[in-house]
Amino acid sequence: MKKYLVRTYGCQMNYSDTERIKTVLENLGMREAKGEQEADMIIYNTCSVKQKAEDKVYGQLHNDSKLKQKPLLGITGCMVRKTGTRKSGKKDKLLNRLKKLDFVFRIEDLGELAGILGIGENSLENYFKITPKYTSKVQAFVPIGTGCDKYCAYCIVPFARGREKSRHPDEIFEECKKLVENGCVEITLLGQTVDSYGLSDMDKKTGIFEMKGKETPFGQLLRRIDTLKGKGLERLRFTSSHPKDFTDQLIETIAELETLMPYIHLPVQAGDNEVLKRMNRTYTIEQFMKIINKIKKEMPDCAISTDVIVGFCGETDEEFFRTCKMFEKAEFDHAYISRYSPRMGTVSAKTMEDDVSGEEKARRWHRLNDLLKRTAKRNLKKHIGKKVNVLVEKWEDGVCNGRSEYFKEVQFGGSEKMVGKIVPVEITGHKEWILTGACNFKKVK
Repeated sequence: MKKYLVRTYGCQMNYSDTERIKTVLENLGMREAKGEQEADMIIYNTCSVKQKAEDKVYGQLHNDSKLKQKPLLGITGCMVRKTGTRKSGKKDKLLNRLKKLDFVFRIEDLGELAGILGIGENSLENYFKITPKYTSKVQAFVPIGTGCDKYCAYCIVPFARGREKSRHPDEIFEECKKLVENGCVEITLLGQTVDSYGLSDMDKKTGIFEMKGKETPFGQLLRRIDTLKGKGLERLRFTSSHPKDFTDQLIETIAELETLMPYIHLPVQAGDNEVLKRMNRTYTIEQFMKIINKIKKEMPDCAISTDVIVGFCGETDEEFFRTCKMFEKAEFDHAYISRYSPRMGTVSAKTMEDDVSGEEKARRWHRLNDLLKRTAKRNLKKHIGKKVNVLVEKWEDGVCNGRSEYFKEVQFGGSEKMVGKIVPVEITGHKEWILTGACNFKKVK
């Protein structure tokens, strides 16, 4: 029996895709290798948001090609534009560039993998209908769509993943229902911009999605999945959102539903309107802050995180200063701060000058990160003396790690039997980014 290995890079969507890739391979009679030394085939499920992400893949592929028994090497994910092999007529550029690469496939062509490998018949099944080999029994990622229509100037995703297309709500609900029936307690809905679910031009043509009053298709989907509360679903999360589609009605829906966790990730990318305009983000910082204030009004304890790019094309000291001021006002619990780098094929790489020096980008990154540490510390302190419910994800040497309702990592002394369970923890302190606490062992069944 042949053995495979999948190396996964990038976001949660990529990890969800990998679960489906494993299902297809195992249906073809293969089984997962414990390491590259015993793998007959290695697939790289890739991210291409940054050049650095692609460089990691190139480096790893080069190393794997030197293994004693060279495995079959393939790439999928955001780096691939055209499915094919070395024998294909019109090849993806990756096959011309990487001579040791054997095949590539777009993730939506996963049903064609058997034919690509020459070891069976293609299922030609809708990619989303492939049942994933879930990594965890109690936690699961469920994609609700693919592609993106936002075309941010710095982002390659619309070109890599294609136009935005939403899954049928019945299909999503059935996947969630089966997960819960099999013991899953936490589901995270995934999409490039989940709150635009059902709103794209392609979606409108299907006739499946419609507004109900002011409630968007995404709000309706959340309400439907929330009905699984009585069946065993304890936690519902989603990522990632776009400010353009984050309506007042959606905030009210999130606040109302029982399973929705009090944590929202809402990427802002910059705190200055001119920078946002150059990024093609289609909202102003005033509109963004209005959303933040609405969230805090409806859900005072809600944790909020964001994404920010420093050193974007043309960003002046004054524009960066306004991003810093926005950070202070928003008081984020966490943020993923990155330094801009041109991504080949994007609008910014084609039409804008990368004119902020590497040294200045580093300085701005550190300044913003220092601001984040201060706001994160204040938000962590609010939990001291309170009890939170932690879904324990791992245990090692007597210490449990997991996430609270607020998506904050919590560390406490516990037993291995707690893994996969939601347990009450009294918060006694914190580290730089992590809460620490204590749990009564005897009360955990």
